[in-house]
Amino acid sequence: MFALTLYFMNVMANVASHLSPDNTEVPKMSDRLFEAIPSIKLLWLTDLADVLLFVPTIILVLTHYRPLYLLCKVLLTWALCNLMRITTVAITSFPDPRDGCMHSVGEFFTTFLLHRCGDCMFSGHTVIFVISALVWTSHGYHRFPKRFRWLAWICMLLVWGLCFGSAIIVIANRAHYTVDVMVAFYVAGGNWYIFTYLLDHYIEERGRLKDLTHPWGDGPDPRQHAQEREERRQLRMSRDAEKLAMAAPVPQQAAEIQMQSLYTETGQPSNNQTYFNNNQQHGYNQDIIQAVPQQQQTYQQQPYEQPQQSIQQRQPYQQEQPMQLPGKTYTHPDRQ
Repeated sequence: MFALTLYFMNVMANVASHLSPDNTEVPKMSDRLFEAIPSIKLLWLTDLADVLLFVPTIILVLTHYRPLYLLCKVLLTWALCNLMRITTVAITSFPDPRDGCMHSVGEFFTTFLLHRCGDCMFSGHTVIFVISALVWTSHGYHRFPKRFRWLAWICMLLVWGLCFGSAIIVIANRAHYTVDVMVAFYVAGGNWYIFTYLLDHYIEERGRLKDLTHPWGDGPDPRQHAQEREERRQLRMSRDAEKLAMAAPVPQQAAEIQMQSLYTETGQPSNNQTYFNNNQQHGYNQDIIQAVPQQQQTYQQQPYEQPQQSIQQRQPYQQEQPMQLPGKTYTHPDRQ
């Protein structure tokens, strides 16, 4: 597929070169960056930029843990860009911005030229620059160990700097108008991320083309990866719900806080705890006592139980009978 798009793009570029007006008779189009960037005649720099960007990208693809997957991704994205260029390169004829360009006058299907007149919309060299930079951005970062991730950022910055610098060289050589270069950035970037989305969601997750991406059968099942990602998402959602539930105040936590405040740092009950125990003997604060977990009740050996009745449902307090001691009558201090 990629070879067919490359061939038909060359055919349509020959047609565009044949139909383009002579730039010695028709004035060139006005371009803002042409006015700001001086003209140079070093077309070999454009081809050198292709080599400097594309060769390291091929090395990265071949050393990837799934080389065929990444190679198919690169070639199919490039093929989509070629299909779009087939429909745009000859539909509108522009006077070539470069002086001394070659017109295609031979057979359209058998003539192969590298720099021809009228081959403008859009820049094929810039497509190579952008795809190479996107490969490093999407897959080069994870090729470095965690302690060398800073080196991955440096490599990505160098690749993108070379990409933008090469685009400036294309404009300075007057090989393309500025709009040709800008459209190439949009087309290559859009096709890369659109194809990545389609590949991950409609091919990988559904187990299609597995024999192509893993020809030796040593790759994981993409459907299993999709299920694992869904399980991890559900786990994160449940953990978030647990955090929200823990942040909300509940009666049991309030009871635990109150019980913890009744103990000193040495583990001995404080004066408040002594009074609390006295009230417990008479039926006070039973719901708070029973709401504290067993492992935190060092003074109580009974297991944790939910309160069976509320304070309103509890029977009213019965007046204790005075204690009879020899010689005098004793009454509880709280009942005097």
